[in-house]
Amino acid sequence: MAAYRIVASSVDLQSQRSDLDLPALVQFRKRITPVTASLRRLCGIGAVLAAVAVVPAHQTPAQAEPPNKVFGLDRVIAFTYIGGKYDPKQLRSVTFLEPTQPKDWQYWAPRGVATAVGHTWFDLLRNPVEKAVDILVKGDYGGNPKPVVSIDEFGFDFGGETDRKAATILRETKRKRPELGLAVWEMRGPIPKVLADAYRDSVELVMLECYVGEPKDYWWIATQVQAARMHGLLAKTIVALGVGKGGNPGEDWARTDEELERQVRFVRLIAPESPGIGFYAAGATPTLMAKADSLGGAFFDLSADSKLPNEATALAKLFTTRHEKPKLVCSPAWVEPNRSAGDPGKLVQPVALRAYLMNLGDQDATNVQIQLRNPQDKGGNVFAAGVVSVVPKRGEAIANLPVTANWNVWKTWEMEVQVPGGEVIVFKLGH
Repeated sequence: MAAYRIVASSVDLQSQRSDLDLPALVQFRKRITPVTASLRRLCGIGAVLAAVAVVPAHQTPAQAEPPNKVFGLDRVIAFTYIGGKYDPKQLRSVTFLEPTQPKDWQYWAPRGVATAVGHTWFDLLRNPVEKAVDILVKGDYGGNPKPVVSIDEFGFDFGGETDRKAATILRETKRKRPELGLAVWEMRGPIPKVLADAYRDSVELVMLECYVGEPKDYWWIATQVQAARMHGLLAKTIVALGVGKGGNPGEDWARTDEELERQVRFVRLIAPESPGIGFYAAGATPTLMAKADSLGGAFFDLSADSKLPNEATALAKLFTTRHEKPKLVCSPAWVEPNRSAGDPGKLVQPVALRAYLMNLGDQDATNVQIQLRNPQDKGGNVFAAGVVSVVPKRGEAIANLPVTANWNVWKTWEMEVQVPGGEVIVFKLGH
């Protein structure tokens, strides 16, 4: 088995920092040319409140990204998981299509479209690293001289055991078969450093799962873009928007032409360095598919800040304005248990929850206190807590919070964060 580090300690924190100014996105947008085409568990652990250390690390700046094309494309207009009876051959703006059958490249390649065979995480992360690498290296790619596999999906535990294993799988796959293109879906929030480093080394395209239905949830898009920027990944990263009916009961993504256009314009505003845009279209109607196709074709010509509501432009400004004092961004949705390298469905013992923190300020945030509390109607008690020594300026930290009591809800818990001399924004989906 290829080696990867397993840390069973309840104290483990990754961090990232940058001493670069945030890009002046609004001005940059006007001149940029695309560079490249239900878990619920009750746990009782007798752990004590612990302080966690931060290890600062210099980060690769966005300006240093190499001007390589993604899969040889000038721009990446991706259509993924097209549902229903819609024939993708009707698309005119598409340049990247996945998942496809192994031999579909024979139709699409002469038309300037890169295709990818899809592969889920299931057998990759539940097998030893060597077996997972073998599965990818020896996959059926239909004789494609430029084979690509799209992995659905990584981003399980914000740099925990499962993420470290995923990073090793990617690196070993690229080492054993360098010509195999790797596209990865990133889920559950911002990219942690462990995965970002592997994506930079070994992956051609990163697709951010940004499935929201209205402007109040655009923070889910903006924060993922910001994390990709901090890690110097935006030149190989696209935002994938959810089109149509959501994946869970009662969940809606972009259900109208107007909302889809708003989201695309918002992406254009906050991510001008990105090589394109993606549409996750499993729940899309033919009408929405036609709109997505039109927006894909016009993506780089769109006026990003027109037709956007004030709350969307204000959100964009939050991430482009310099903040003198520490300004932390976090969310109850950005908390995951440390998952086992042997099987993501199993938790590392003793159980700890990993919380992602982003600092938009020009000063380090120090001695940050974090508590996770059950809602009042579910007990109202604190079940995990810790103190983070430092969240670097314009950087991130991922903290392990030892679990000391049962959690009675899943990601609707209360997140209480105190930052001496700074501010905190706690984002919640649907609020």
